[in-house]
Amino acid sequence: MKNTHKTPHLSVAGLSTGYGDHEVISDISLAMEGGSFFIIAGPNGTGKTTLLKCLAGLTRPNKGEVFLDGSPLPRFNRRNLARRIAFLPQTVETAFSLTVREVVLMGRAPHLGMLGFHQEKDTTLAEEAMAFTDVLHLADRTIDALSGGERQRVFISRAVCQQPEFILLDEPTSALDLAHQVRVMDLMERLKRERGMGVVMVSHDLNLAAMYADTLCLIHKGQVAALGAPSAVLEKKQLEAVYGCRLFVEESQVAGTLHVTPVPGRVNE
Repeated sequence: MKNTHKTPHLSVAGLSTGYGDHEVISDISLAMEGGSFFIIAGPNGTGKTTLLKCLAGLTRPNKGEVFLDGSPLPRFNRRNLARRIAFLPQTVETAFSLTVREVVLMGRAPHLGMLGFHQEKDTTLAEEAMAFTDVLHLADRTIDALSGGERQRVFISRAVCQQPEFILLDEPTSALDLAHQVRVMDLMERLKRERGMGVVMVSHDLNLAAMYADTLCLIHKGQVAALGAPSAVLEKKQLEAVYGCRLFVEESQVAGTLHVTPVPGRVNE
């Protein structure tokens, strides 16, 4: 159900954190609005997943703060935070014997009463979520019997069933073929447009980011290297400095967005 109150706002201010003496992200400040598609990109090991976990309240920063509608995340208990933010990690562990319906119903956990029993409303919302993500026909199949693309849509369906204001996803298309990548990205676009949900995604694919992101954040060495519309962030010299390789950036005549292609070392200057 689309939010009728003011647009929710997720932000970080002066965020720094790491592991032991190793600082992974340093002095990051960002703002993400509900109903927008915000993609975080950058080379491996630059702190993208750590940043996403901080946004989800799963990792506490060493310095700085994460805010939801102006309130620091630690002020929310886990149950209330889960009603507003859904987090989908890169790898999801689940029991193989569970059916798709049972997995999706897990999304209702933050909304259940003291006894933890599902009500008719929860079942209805699960059916709606499965229909929205096109997995309703798989409802009675076990999760281990599905393809990678189908499983990914089931986990997204669980997040939709959670009815959050923001959905945070860590590389949801990395293990999918091209067709399933587009299906997942189109689904995120629908969540933004039809449900008013804020989508915050970590992605390695700059070309998908160019086509779908309202805002692209390029992270390098734990800091924000560039932030803005994809057309402004995907600048050749800037990308080559961040990724450390030669790139070719041109406008796609089909998509009407910028397209980034790595230049093989065997190609002459």
